[in-house]
Amino acid sequence: MKSALRVVVGLGLLMLVLMAALAAYLAFVFDANDYRDRLSELVSEQTGRQLTLSGEMKLSVFPWLGFELGAAELGNAPGFSDRPFAALTAAEARVKLLPLLRKEVAVDRVVLKGLQLSLERRADGKTNWDDLVDPEAAHDANGAGPGEASGGHPSALAVGGVDIQDAVIRWEDETTQAKHSLSDVDIQTGEIAPGVPFNIELGASFSVSEPAIQGRFSASGKASLDLVAKRYSMLGLRAGLKAEGAGVPGGRVDAGLMADLAVDLAQGTLSVKGLSLKAYDVALTGALEGTGLMDAMVLTGPLVLDGLNPRDLLARLNIEAPRTANPERLKRAALKATLTATPKRIALTELAATLDDSKITGQLEVADLAKNALRFDVSLDTLDVDSYLPPAVANGDAGASAGAPENDPAAAPPATGGLRTLDAAGRVRVGTLKVSGLQASAVDVGIKAAGGRIAVTPKATLYEGRLDSPVNLDMRPKTPLLVVSGGVTDVQIGPLLRDLTGKPEKLTGRARVSFDLKGSGLNAPALKRSLAGTTTLAVLDGAIKGVNIAQFLREAQAQLAGEKVDQDSGPAQTDFSDLKASVRLGDGVARNDDLAMRSPLLRVGGAGVANLVSEVIDYRIETTLVGTLTGQGGKSLDKVKGVTVPVHVTGSFSDPKYALDAEALLAGALKGRIDQEKAAVKEKVEAVREKAKDQLKEELKKGLGGLFR
Repeated sequence: MKSALRVVVGLGLLMLVLMAALAAYLAFVFDANDYRDRLSELVSEQTGRQLTLSGEMKLSVFPWLGFELGAAELGNAPGFSDRPFAALTAAEARVKLLPLLRKEVAVDRVVLKGLQLSLERRADGKTNWDDLVDPEAAHDANGAGPGEASGGHPSALAVGGVDIQDAVIRWEDETTQAKHSLSDVDIQTGEIAPGVPFNIELGASFSVSEPAIQGRFSASGKASLDLVAKRYSMLGLRAGLKAEGAGVPGGRVDAGLMADLAVDLAQGTLSVKGLSLKAYDVALTGALEGTGLMDAMVLTGPLVLDGLNPRDLLARLNIEAPRTANPERLKRAALKATLTATPKRIALTELAATLDDSKITGQLEVADLAKNALRFDVSLDTLDVDSYLPPAVANGDAGASAGAPENDPAAAPPATGGLRTLDAAGRVRVGTLKVSGLQASAVDVGIKAAGGRIAVTPKATLYEGRLDSPVNLDMRPKTPLLVVSGGVTDVQIGPLLRDLTGKPEKLTGRARVSFDLKGSGLNAPALKRSLAGTTTLAVLDGAIKGVNIAQFLREAQAQLAGEKVDQDSGPAQTDFSDLKASVRLGDGVARNDDLAMRSPLLRVGGAGVANLVSEVIDYRIETTLVGTLTGQGGKSLDKVKGVTVPVHVTGSFSDPKYALDAEALLAGALKGRIDQEKAAVKEKVEAVREKAKDQLKEELKKGLGGLFR
């Protein structure tokens, strides 16, 4: 046993002596600078490039196997720029010799100064490093990558630290004309050992040509690397970005990131804790957990966006905020949700957000990122759409657009490219909704868009009634096709018209309106010209505002009697028990010929047209008194009982005019009198004829009696 120990000790001493002798030889006899030319020749033979070693070289063997290199330069590949492919002012690295025998790598501090790396791609797609890359060199015969414990690779790696100073990396791409660069690159680390945390600091200035961006990025933290176990972490990460230029939203950004990161490639997991991202005075916080990093990555975790002022954010981004009827809109927003992300989809579930006075819950999902396939199920407690619209629109300024020329840019068809490719499906529910002045509750809108077809199915409680009116849009033709059906039932039409127009209502009562319409185009002028189909209206227990038919009857009676018209007309409205009408639309004109309004004492009919493009009315109402009536003001109207009184409606949609058609009234009355006179004469003729018949019979009887006698 002692003999064996002596042998081992002797061999160890012998190795030390040999190492010392080799070190002495390299230190006093061997000069690496004598081999500059030979190294340059070898590089030229292997790569075809020129290696220039202008700085001093030093080698060491024991206890460190290392080198020090002065200024050096590696030429560019043929066919590329005259700049060197790589250059540096100094480099230093040392490896402990004895740990190599145990397949361990213990590296002293690695120093790299003044590195300049020029990366280029020609117009034909070739790069200036293609000739230096050997695809087979990345793996050993057993298929293991660098740093793996297989074959002859080391099982452990330890580095005393890394110090990279004043590095510059350039990238030029002739295929895209891009020119990017990293400069003033500085990286410093503490001692690096498997699984042992070490400090790291790095910073780099950068420049991008198109779009133009310049700035600097910095980061620090406590990192940990375990190449064998494939576990990596960065605790206390603090990163900062300052950039400016035309390519930066708003022209300037100062962003910061904080987080604790951990990656386990063997398990395929990722953990991001304490996430805090701040930019443009907007703060995002949360945490993420990831699985399947190497095959089917899934990230999930809570995110919180709080204290956001959309108007301030838009101002920082140099984007003009939209003008809103309520200037206090777009000033408060917040969001809480659970994020789920994969390479193919992104979803926000358990959504709880606010926008001004609206609270939003539900979920949003981009089901297919490649196709922008949107899926959603969102609920809002309240939404005032009008308050977000421009003031003129929100105030119901219909006249501003009524007279606009058709070549007005405002009347141009909207862009349809996005609608043609839209892929969306979902529902939006709103507790209380205000839009175009209308008030609705329990709103439930289904939306489905795919293959150029869009279907919207709105349902709501509307003015004590119900709205159910599907809308279908076909974007496949060059000019989109629109189909509207359904309608409203049991709606109090007076308040609806008042809120819709912003003016006193012309009609009141409980209404049912149904639609069966088709049109082409997406802007108002095109729809007015192309809209075709039928709309039916039925109103119960209502009144027509602005017209007093009883007064027209008094005027008719006065004109028939040659008397002065009594101007004491009373309320300007006509009550009725039911009103029905159907409207046919086509060629920009709405036609009606079956208006029927009934009350216990009146019968009203009507027919005429309304031009939807010019908004001009030409309509005739005919009223007949069918019962005994004492009109408003206490004047009896019995003299016009049974007489049809015509009223001509003209003017525009916004300002209709009503007038008694005196000529038609007199013509009708005269015809009635003539008919009455004809009837009276006919009655007298018939009476004389009957009397003559009776006398003739008596004479015949007498004559025949004498003859027979």
